[in-house]
Amino acid sequence: MNKKRKKIVIADDNVELCDLVNDIMERMGHEVDSVYNGYELIAYMEKNNPAVIILDLMMPGKDGLSVISTIKEMSPYSRIVIYSGYKEYEDSVYSRAADNFVLKGGSIQDLVSAVEQCL
Repeated sequence: MNKKRKKIVIADDNVELCDLVNDIMERMGHEVDSVYNGYELIAYMEKNNPAVIILDLMMPGKDGLSVISTIKEMSPYSRIVIYSGYKEYEDSVYSRAADNFVLKGGSIQDLVSAVEQCL
């Protein structure tokens, strides 16, 4: 368990996944918020400075691909973990802009470990 409570935001259009990650991270002692597209993430970032952003690349409306550079400018010290089902982005300019890349479909522990590395 971490000594200090950290703020984490997950940006993913899969509500069930957001709920699962939220539950896990809260049990670890962190404060977790969920947003469901890039527009909501930008609005969230205007008022918050999370330690870690868990970012899905493909979401309806404004997706993670189109907001990654904006969120890095808005909050340069926030760490970004891309959580995507698209393996072709694993070694892309987008994943290199992030601190970690986790492929969906594996163990949820892979995501938890990636977030812990960023804290």
